Amino acid sequence: MKFNIPKYPRSLSRTVAQLLTDLPAALLSKSLLCLTSLLSVLLSLLLRFILQYRKTVILKNLTSSFPTKSPLEIRRLTSAYYRHMSDLLLEPFLFYLAPERLRKRLAKYINPEVLESLHADQRPVIVLASHYGNWEYLINLPQVTDYPVYTAYSPIKNGLLDRMMIRLRSFLGVKLIPKKGFYRQALSLLRQTAIPNLLVVIADQRPAPGSDKFHISFLDQDTAVQTGGERMAASSQAAVVYVESQKRSRFSYEFTFRLMEHLDRSTPLSITKSYYHFLEKSISRAPSYWLWSHNRWKIPAAGAIHSS
Repeated sequence: MKFNIPKYPRSLSRTVAQLLTDLPAALLSKSLLCLTSLLSVLLSLLLRFILQYRKTVILKNLTSSFPTKSPLEIRRLTSAYYRHMSDLLLEPFLFYLAPERLRKRLAKYINPEVLESLHADQRPVIVLASHYGNWEYLINLPQVTDYPVYTAYSPIKNGLLDRMMIRLRSFLGVKLIPKKGFYRQALSLLRQTAIPNLLVVIADQRPAPGSDKFHISFLDQDTAVQTGGERMAASSQAAVVYVESQKRSRFSYEFTFRLMEHLDRSTPLSITKSYYHFLEKSISRAPSYWLWSHNRWKIPAAGAIHSS
């Protein structure tokens, strides 16, 4: 007797196979997110209530930047910032351990076609990032663009810690340039004609000691600014792109590229002022996601070069 054994539709069998294949990754993702959430809560309590990490700097920065906010609003922002900072400290490790599918959820690029168009035109690019939202996730840019991606790196004296941080920031293909001699190497890369390169610059850093101090108005304060990105753009004719980071949920961010067109590169600080205008708008929408624990306004205004 011949039995007719029913066959599942091919699409169903593929679906089941895919589910079985994805199950370990799904369990790993869920476990990583739960563990990171727990650690972040504990870290936030430690930083805020026990260590009171840079509490004076945080309060001073928030109060000076938002003079119209009440003490209660400042306290709420401070609490929200400690929670975000705890997330931020753990996110590089989460991103390193996460399966590829989870990484795509954690870092979503809204309009990568901006970079695709520039690459098709063989144009070098300077991406101006900031200490807003999450900048560490940008290490996966080589996964979403055909550009070779470079960024600055500050070597750490402790050899073991230095190797660990290099691994965390380069395992997805980003090439790191030590900060000493960074400007010269970066400018050389941007001027290459055979292969267009992409350079990520965290542009809201405080200027280094001994450098010329240019100041602009930012967050209701006289603010010393770096001009390295602007000078490289003027010297290389690279396209300048602002990348906006928005925190959508716990550990998850969206990145949007904004091509900074129609800038008068011959006018001093035109690119820098436009960049800080974008950044200020981002901070105003959700203030707790900027790096308030950094002593950003340490450099006094005396002797600065101002831009009206």
